[in-house]
Parts: sequence; structure tokens; C-alpha cells
Amino acid sequence: MSTPDAELRRRRRALRKASRSVPGHGWSHPAEELERVAACARANDLAQDHYGQGAVIEDLEDEVATLFDMPAACFMPSGSMAQLIALRIWADRAQNRHTAFHPTSHLELHEEHAYRELHGLEAHLLGDPERPTLARDLAELPALASLLVELPAREIGGQLPSWEELLELVAAARERGIRLHLDGARVWEAAAAYGRELAELGALFDSVYVSFYKGIGALPGAALLGPEDVVAEARVWRRRQGGTLYTALANAVSAHTRLPEQLQRMPSFHARAAAVAPLFAAVPGIEVLPDPPQTNMFHLLLQGEPAELELARDAVADEHGIWLFGGLRSTERGARTEIGIYGAALELSDAELQGALESFGASGALRA
Repeated sequence: MSTPDAELRRRRRALRKASRSVPGHGWSHPAEELERVAACARANDLAQDHYGQGAVIEDLEDEVATLFDMPAACFMPSGSMAQLIALRIWADRAQNRHTAFHPTSHLELHEEHAYRELHGLEAHLLGDPERPTLARDLAELPALASLLVELPAREIGGQLPSWEELLELVAAARERGIRLHLDGARVWEAAAAYGRELAELGALFDSVYVSFYKGIGALPGAALLGPEDVVAEARVWRRRQGGTLYTALANAVSAHTRLPEQLQRMPSFHARAAAVAPLFAAVPGIEVLPDPPQTNMFHLLLQGEPAELELARDAVADEHGIWLFGGLRSTERGARTEIGIYGAALELSDAELQGALESFGASGALRA
């Protein structure tokens, strides 16, 4: 027998599927990407890789290394694995277990402190949690083996340091002999926001992690980039941590086929976010963070009860066929959600979105 909660979830899934979305890549059936991969593999007579070796993996690694003008890259099943491996290598080489990163880093909030429990690293959380890491944040820290910098910082609405601030941070770390690692889960978006080539960003760091499934929209997968000896050591750590899959054919083909088109579209995603954010901010009871957006990502702070706000969103989807935002999390003032602008928002006109937001504002769920 269906419970009220189960029925609500079922209805929401149906609404989400039937609606055009503001955030993300838009809804698609899970089988669609697998069908794309299968068609590509068949059309190009691709051979399956085995335990990380084979042309399909090596071509992707070479492609990404070339984009960043870095010597080598290693495919990883997840960013969590890639980043821990990078920090462990830098710690071993420096014979120093101290690393540092932003208080809202994925390593601190979402990985059960694996840096400490698996690799014995000691982390220093540096800087104001509400702004990006800056050079002055290094002043009071002990000697560090590494510094992880996330560009853009997801948990604070996709904020970036200015290009000048980033260069100052890099110079300060270099002066202290600190290895720099880039958490580039969304580095594709950061490059577009800076108006810089990926190689310009890569040149600032000793190692770089990139994700293929977030902004690129491919199947899960990541890569760790750096000097050849570091990447060779990373392959050993990948095996130690169980990350050398029997085959990653589908994941690699998905990333390889999606990368070129999505990279070309990143500037349009950034521009669209700049146009969409003011439409949200114009609704009493909604605040955009940061305002204006610095990348194609921003957060919404909504005054109201999350459950009521989600019901109002559902009603808008039912009336307008537009899905305004995803899940909400409670805050002291109400609720918060993340808006990442990708291909889906390019299919919506300002007039359509404004109409949907006017209905949302009139629902009574917001407390301006």
C-alpha cells in the first residue's frame, strides 16, 4: 500500500520528468547515455580496456593532459579517490602530513574525513567559510606539504577569487614550498568565468583533478593530472585503493564524446547564469548568492519552510511545465539550494521563466 510520502515522491518524479528544468542538463532517461556510448563503440569498433590499459582510456588521458598542457593524466573512478591520492603523494614526498583546504571543501564535509582515516593526513581549514581562499589565509599556518584550492567553491555558490587574488595565493604558497593541488571538479566552468584557457589554470598547480560527470554531463569518472612520476605513483595508489576497474569503457567513451561540445558551451552557460539570476532575485523572499554570480553556478536563499517551498515549486511545474530548483536544505533563515546553469536553461526564454517565478512568488510559500 502506497504511503503519502511515497505518493509525493512518485508525483514529483513524474513532474520533474515532464518539466523543463532551470538547473542542470535537463531530464533524460538513464538508458539514453548508455545507448550513445554503445552506438559510438560499435561505429568506431572500439576495443575494451582492461584494468586501466587500452586505447580508449589512454586517448582520454592524453586528451585531458593536452587541454591543461600537463605531462600526464590518470583516469580515476571518482574525484574523492583522485584528490586523496594527490595529497598523499605530496605528503610522502615532503615527509610532512600537513595539508590545508577551505572549510567547505568536499574532503571536509562529504568524505567522512578519509584524508585522516585512510592516509593519516592532518588538515588545516583556512580562511573565512563564506569567501574563497586568499593568500593572507596562509600566514598563521605551520609548514604544509600541500594546499588544495577548489575553483570554483561549490558550497559558497560557485565563488572564485579574482585572477589577481589567485596569482597572489599561488605566489604565497610557492614562496613557502607548498605544493598546489587544484580541486577542479568544476574547473571547466572556472576557466570560462575567468576567460582563461585551461592550460593557464593548469600552469598554476602541481596537480589537478577534473570531473567528467558534473559540468560535462558524462558517466561517472575523473582524472588526476600532473608530472609523469606523480601520475605513475598515482596509478599504484589507484590499484591499492581498488580503483583499477576491470573496464571503464562506457565511462571513458562517454567523457570523450561529451568533452568537446560541453567545453565550447561553457561561456554560454556562464552568460545565461548572469541573465537568470536577476529573475530569481526580483522575487521577494529570494536572495541570490553571490549576486551577481561569478560562474554559471549560484545559490538561492529562500525565506520559508522547505516543505512548503517545495510544494509551491511542484505547483509551478504542474502549471508552467518548468522545474525551478531541486532539493532544499534547511537554514536558520529558511532554505538553500544550488542552481547550476547548463544546457537546460538555454532552452528557456526569460519570459517563460519570469512567468513561472511570478507564480512561485504569488504562492504564499515565501516569507518576504
